[in-house]
Amino acid sequence: MRDQAHENLIELLQRFMDEPTARAAHEDIQAGERFLEAYPAPTPDVRLIATIKTQMAVAALRRHRIARLVHGSLAAAAAVIVLALIGLLGPGSANRSHMSYVAIIPPAIWESDDITADDLDLAYFSSEIGQIEAQVQALDAGESESGSGALDEFEDELMAIQADFWKG
Repeated sequence: MRDQAHENLIELLQRFMDEPTARAAHEDIQAGERFLEAYPAPTPDVRLIATIKTQMAVAALRRHRIARLVHGSLAAAAAVIVLALIGLLGPGSANRSHMSYVAIIPPAIWESDDITADDLDLAYFSSEIGQIEAQVQALDAGESESGSGALDEFEDELMAIQADFWKG
């Protein structure tokens, strides 16, 4: 180790133990480093490394094949279950009523060019919206009555229309 690294190690050890114990621990670490430098580890044989790599590759390939087989089986089982559910609960089920949604609205309205004029409720709501729009424009332009009376009346009408709309 470099001198600065030795100093940093001593400072670190002194944070956890008193100074004489920290110095002794530092000496033990230096002795261990000298021992490791004196007796380096032998390098493994190249053939042994190649054999280990081959065994690891074969094991990984085997695990990959098994995982692919399991995933494929699960996908096939899921497809069979989905098809069975579609067959049981599908559109050919006898429980469903065969109601035509077109029959709800009279044919005269479908053939008309102005649906709001043919349906009384839509005509009523369209006229109310037109009146409210005119009042809002008048209020914005300052042409309407001054004071809070016009605003209160406007708000009351709007609330009544909303209540009528949601009641059906």
